[in-house]
Amino acid sequence: MARLELNAQRRTILGKKVAQLRRNGQVPGIVYGPVVSDTVPVSVDLREFVKFFQTHGHSTLFDLRWDGGEQAVFIREVQNDAIRREPLHVDFYAPNLRVPTRAQVPLIFHNPVTTSAGVLTEVRTEVEVEALPEEIPAQIDVDVAHLELPGDLIRVEDLELPANVTAVTDGNEVIVQIEAVYQEPEAVEAPEAAAERVAEGAPRPEANPAAVPATEE
Repeated sequence: MARLELNAQRRTILGKKVAQLRRNGQVPGIVYGPVVSDTVPVSVDLREFVKFFQTHGHSTLFDLRWDGGEQAVFIREVQNDAIRREPLHVDFYAPNLRVPTRAQVPLIFHNPVTTSAGVLTEVRTEVEVEALPEEIPAQIDVDVAHLELPGDLIRVEDLELPANVTAVTDGNEVIVQIEAVYQEPEAVEAPEAAAERVAEGAPRPEANPAAVPATEE
């Protein structure tokens, strides 16, 4: 199956001058890795990159093409603006396709069951795996339909990974679980308060006529 592609431009603007690239809707980046002798400065279109990254994430191998060059890469790191959350710089990692590599792969949870007994809690959103670059999955699907009661959980070792893909994250790590719903305990009235309440509500004793002194005539 043909790999995905993303177009780039060979970048000659370096240093602080890259601010001009960003104003023109370009994101500066570099291509590096064991199969790249010298780091290659590139830039990509902001809108195209954001759409591509949101769709395919950082564990998808694809071909990055620029004038005079092409390389199979992963998106290794994206630096974002703290306020606008737009990418400021991208690191494209070019692995050796014949050597196993490691990557963080996102977990996608499916078929959650609605239950009043607890809350489905995602403990991990991704796990680290190892495989040949072309066999790294873009995502790992996790069926959580059988999680219904507090204490039900799925660990890394329970994941169904593709062939030739092994988990690097500890197999005992919990990735999703049902946690009990916290309920406020009912207030228990103190014995002293209960006694006072009963005393206040009790009828007053009627006056004993025999105890009333006779009126002198």
